[in-house]
Amino acid sequence: MLLDYAHTPSSLKNVLETVTAYAKGRVICAWGVGGDRDTAKRPIMGEISGKFADYTILMSDQVRGEDPEKILREIESGLKTITKNYEIVIDRKEGIEKAIRMAKKEDTILIPGFRT
Repeated sequence: MLLDYAHTPSSLKNVLETVTAYAKGRVICAWGVGGDRDTAKRPIMGEISGKFADYTILMSDQVRGEDPEKILREIESGLKTITKNYEIVIDRKEGIEKAIRMAKKEDTILIPGFRT
């Protein structure tokens, strides 16, 4: 499992390109974006995840005053133009658990946007 601070389209693309170049199995990307922030980047980041990850799990991440489902649907609008290999799990803990359960020995789980 890899954790990265990637939270912009360019940083997400860079980390996914790097991970996919070295991954032996599938790349499972489990992520979301914070609420009350730049909404224009959401579909762009969805497209990027769809292009580079083998499977994407969209999940909540600091929604602040926004509806978490609305945030994830905005990401999904870009993601679904690229792939059908994704799902939405609104609860962050459940999304991470799902990624862990579905991963096989050679797979890599990437959680971008992670901060301590």
